[in-house]
Amino acid sequence: MYRVTGNDESYLLAQKLFGMSAPIQYCWILPEDPGETALFDLNDQLAQGILARRVADPRVPFARARWVRCDTAPRPRLETAPVDDSSTSDWFDDRVRSTRLDPVSGYGWQLDAAPTSAGRYAVSLLVSHMTSDGQGIYRALAAAHAHSSRNPLPPASAATGMTGLRADLTDAGGQIAAAARSLRVLAGAALAARRGAGAPSSAAPEQVEGPPAVASRVPADDPAPEPTLAIYDLDRGEWAARAAEFGGTTNSLFTGVIGGLVQRAGVRSADGVMRVCIAVSKREGDDDDRANASGGVWIRVPGAIGPDVGLGGIRALSKQAFVDYATSGDRQVADNVQPIVRLLPSVIIGRLMAKLAGPDTTVSNLGEAPATALEIGGVTAESFVIRALMQGQPAQVRREKGPALAAWAVEYADKVSVAFFGIDPDHFGDPDALHRDIRAELDRWGLSHSAW
Repeated sequence: MYRVTGNDESYLLAQKLFGMSAPIQYCWILPEDPGETALFDLNDQLAQGILARRVADPRVPFARARWVRCDTAPRPRLETAPVDDSSTSDWFDDRVRSTRLDPVSGYGWQLDAAPTSAGRYAVSLLVSHMTSDGQGIYRALAAAHAHSSRNPLPPASAATGMTGLRADLTDAGGQIAAAARSLRVLAGAALAARRGAGAPSSAAPEQVEGPPAVASRVPADDPAPEPTLAIYDLDRGEWAARAAEFGGTTNSLFTGVIGGLVQRAGVRSADGVMRVCIAVSKREGDDDDRANASGGVWIRVPGAIGPDVGLGGIRALSKQAFVDYATSGDRQVADNVQPIVRLLPSVIIGRLMAKLAGPDTTVSNLGEAPATALEIGGVTAESFVIRALMQGQPAQVRREKGPALAAWAVEYADKVSVAFFGIDPDHFGDPDALHRDIRAELDRWGLSHSAW
């Protein structure tokens, strides 16, 4: 039985309790029009696949909501008026800012497209993060490319009648048992932490002053600006060469560039440590049909971040964090919080979620894009990027909780495309300042670049 669980449950709670939603956007710039037939075919294939899902609420207390098949599909929105090539980034921004997906009712994705003034073609696919994560969308696109889309979810009728009621009763019992097991795990972890509290800790490396802040702060009493957006194309060969030059990998270079950008914008913690969350995929095999199967590890980088410091420290911290996530109790503890929280009243869950602190920045290196994600109707994208946003966050929440900035990187052909999402209105509320800082930081690492 496909239940709403893990990250998709968190997104569902955020929508129900706070009115927030999290769209993922896939952005293609094609060198030519793939044709209306190809776009309608893509839309039809997505409608037959795993993205076509909606939420059915449980009828028994403590049971989880379930995913059921959605039999309606949004029509693609195909524009005929050309978009100026210098404004393609604005066109993608408008799509994500003006569309509010709602997977609870079945509107979990939307395909848009428009020609450009120079004869290219822009395509946007918005998918609710509640509905799928990035790897799940890759799989949906691969199935669409092969015309093999299938939807394993049960029909909506599975949630009704005595069969649905018995399933909810069984799930409710399972959730109560899971909460009891989780309490034992958390109690054991708390006891172990108490026993180890007296152990000496290793000294933190010496902290060095970071680069000067360039972005102007927005006064706290001013009307808060909307989150800012930017997309840049980089040279893939240069990206790999700089990573090796500074003693790291492309993953640690990405973390270094984004961490340096956050410091450049003036984000500073009291202890001088940059808290970075690095996205991790937990999807298992071709039969893993979960909506979300992703997690994240945190690293804490002391002092300045930049090419003069190198990437060795970030690389070592990241490697250890991945090992700890896979083998230590940190992952176990985190995974055992949700079964307990799930049983609490909504008002308490809301208060707990509001108190959760976020990192200073979140980085998602998506690696090399598969060919099936780059091609539409036989036309391969000349530029392609993926990003995930949060809609509906109040300004004060964006100031206080973190992350201040999120970023995504994807590699393909001879390019690396990086998407930036400036969240904190005081440090990243000015679009011009964001672009100045991005250019300055990329120049500092010796990376050539061009903005969408």
